[in-house]
Amino acid sequence: MKKFLTNARTSDEVTEREIKHRKLARDAAGESIVLLKNDGSLPVKPCPVALYGAGAATTIKGGTGSGEVNERYSVTIEQGLKNAGFTITTDPWLREYEKLLKTEKTAANKALAKKLLSSSPDDRINIMANGFQYPAGRPVTDTDIQGSKSEICIYVIARQSGECSDRRLEKNDFTLTDTEIDNLKLAASSYKKTFVIINTAGPMDMTPLEKIDGINAIIFFCQQGMEGGNALADIVTGKVTPSGCLTSTWPVKYEDLPNAMEYSYLKNHTDFEEYKEGIYVGYRYFDSFRVTPYYEFGYGLSYNNFTVEYISTFVDKTKITVKAKVTNSWGAFSGKKCVQLYVSVPNGKLQREFKSLAAFAKTGLLAPEQSQELTLDFDITDLAGYDEQNASFILEQGKYVLHLGESSRNTKIVSVLTLESSVVTEVCTNVCKVDRDLKEIKPEIIPINIPDGIQSYPVSPADIKTRKHEYNIPKPVLSRKTEEILDTLDIDDMIKVVVATGMTDAAPHFCVPGAAANTTSHLVEKGVPNAALCDGPAGLRIQRRSVRLKNGVIKPVEAMMEFMAYMPWFFRKLIFGNPKKGTALYQYTSAFPVGTALAQTWNTQLVEQTGIAVGTEMTEYGVTFLLAPGMNIQRNPLCGRNYEYYSEDPLLTGKMAAASTRGVQSFNGCYVTIKHYAANNQETNRHRSNSVINERALREIYLKGFRIAVEEAGAKAVMTSYNKLNGIYTPNNFDLCTKLLRCEWDFDGVVMTDWYATNKGLAGNGLSIKAGNDLICPGGSYNCKELKNDLEAGIFNLEDLRLSCSRVLEAVINGRTGKSSL
Repeated sequence: MKKFLTNARTSDEVTEREIKHRKLARDAAGESIVLLKNDGSLPVKPCPVALYGAGAATTIKGGTGSGEVNERYSVTIEQGLKNAGFTITTDPWLREYEKLLKTEKTAANKALAKKLLSSSPDDRINIMANGFQYPAGRPVTDTDIQGSKSEICIYVIARQSGECSDRRLEKNDFTLTDTEIDNLKLAASSYKKTFVIINTAGPMDMTPLEKIDGINAIIFFCQQGMEGGNALADIVTGKVTPSGCLTSTWPVKYEDLPNAMEYSYLKNHTDFEEYKEGIYVGYRYFDSFRVTPYYEFGYGLSYNNFTVEYISTFVDKTKITVKAKVTNSWGAFSGKKCVQLYVSVPNGKLQREFKSLAAFAKTGLLAPEQSQELTLDFDITDLAGYDEQNASFILEQGKYVLHLGESSRNTKIVSVLTLESSVVTEVCTNVCKVDRDLKEIKPEIIPINIPDGIQSYPVSPADIKTRKHEYNIPKPVLSRKTEEILDTLDIDDMIKVVVATGMTDAAPHFCVPGAAANTTSHLVEKGVPNAALCDGPAGLRIQRRSVRLKNGVIKPVEAMMEFMAYMPWFFRKLIFGNPKKGTALYQYTSAFPVGTALAQTWNTQLVEQTGIAVGTEMTEYGVTFLLAPGMNIQRNPLCGRNYEYYSEDPLLTGKMAAASTRGVQSFNGCYVTIKHYAANNQETNRHRSNSVINERALREIYLKGFRIAVEEAGAKAVMTSYNKLNGIYTPNNFDLCTKLLRCEWDFDGVVMTDWYATNKGLAGNGLSIKAGNDLICPGGSYNCKELKNDLEAGIFNLEDLRLSCSRVLEAVINGRTGKSSL
């Protein structure tokens, strides 16, 4: 009998670590919730409340797919309000809704389970593409209102989204249903106060709410993980003052977005996606084209008024430092405030966006009338634009206007930087050549009127150095152990190293139940254990309850994804174990707010703390690769996976990813895997769609966040995406995997594919290794066979294989299991 090693616990008791991480999850959720509207009715003291809506008793804590987490329990909005002392007076409506949801979810999950049985490659990649939405529930009636005996109503609008399919414009997704509108009209006219809570992954069409009198407050709850209900109650009662700010622009109507009706399925095909907006994504578009948003980027209200006073600008060669004083100037509550700094860059050879985020900072908790001085700094070279013609990043001569404020639309010009002559900051090479003629939209240039008295600060061109990149493939720095083991491996051994062992590996040397994949265990006798790769955009996703059977095999006791519980009996018997026939194993992890919500804190220190928490859990259970953070740009609010991603802005995205990376990788042998690299901005047909992007937009918008996470935080792994980029599948793209990552950004880690991305008819296995994509995931015998065939056909060579093998070996040997399981 083989007894697999595992760090899973045999006790079901709540640990101190769980308690500590629950507090952190609650703090993070409280700081990320965004107050969108308030006429002074909030906060309120605990009292009887009429609670309705899809997200009230069945709150959506996160998206579906890899972003799911199997925590011990989650707190719904209903439970959170009860915990805070509120009396919920609409129990009949809520219990009816729970029954309705259960019935509709069961039908949807059965259909999903049936689809999986077809076992086609496309179905495996797109297993979560069911498009299920929470029903609105039955109409609220006068009888409900009279029976509630409450003066306050809280109505929770909820929408689910996730992997494999994009959100819909229909009335049960991006817009409100007729039932929701009628319910809100009745509630607003019947109760003294009505608060609307939006439990979605991102923007919705808010215009129907404008026509309803009597809505006193609107809160963007987003999706807040396991402590969301308690965090909302903290906000509603004033225990926590709202300080979250939006990280994407909310349009007045969907059609206000650039190329809105050409996104994803809306153009009647998903074969390709043309990024005609170029660099004008999100607020860059709204500001540059003078389109008024419903809520602008960076927007968020508080229960207090804060004043932001500009103090000074200081130039130290290329480093720019702006100081501001923030005062909690009016109100009875202590609170935090985010300050944002934008820069308008001069137009010249390159036409630039009206302004872009350059830095941000957040205060600590300020008592009424208390002040804090904030420092916002950036390097002027970070403002360089990309000149495709000369394959160079350039800063052009002219005035760089600094705007300080509270959101993209609420700023004041505070100072000006002047550059006397244009400078090349980086000499690159052209990459990812566009495979068709792509005509981008261009705005009219908006003149900037600089007020009298604004001081100018010269930046000397001589202080700006030019970095020239070389494109020789760097050889990895290997430990002596890695070199010694590498020299003993034959071709079959190396192929096994670069191919993971599949999602159903029954014999890992070290077992983390619920791991998405493992690296090979066949080199254990040589001193190389397997490494576990686990999902984790909103927290570490592993199996909550398992059983070690008498024969040593470890099997799950419960479904890790909901639909699996609806598989046929023979499948469940094969997959699941009987807890009465072995030793029970437990792995309770923490469900933190989703990526969008974490970014809405605008607090990199807090995000780093959540990274430390995830790293703690990785260490506890022996996980080496966290398959997170997700950091694609929120190009369009319909993207089904936006909840995993931070923002429409590349700087904010990169800074948040870097913070998370620092936290996770503060533990020796724990690695993040930044994903999905690159231009994976739609979910529908994601494994066949071709993202068509000009190089400038690619570098300035879609790659910049990845670069920040690599250069500033040293991310140790990267996951390529499913899609093609300008006609080439990303795992097969040498420009992405080697020229940019390794030659320009000095990345020295492992590049892996997304799951099943090299299935038949998709990205090539041998081409992936040739490009510098080191690890095929989730792997299996098919991929090993394909690599052997491709090696014999000369698609890649032994040197390519050895290079990828060495990178994977080095990571595994120095990884979590490499240090503890032999």
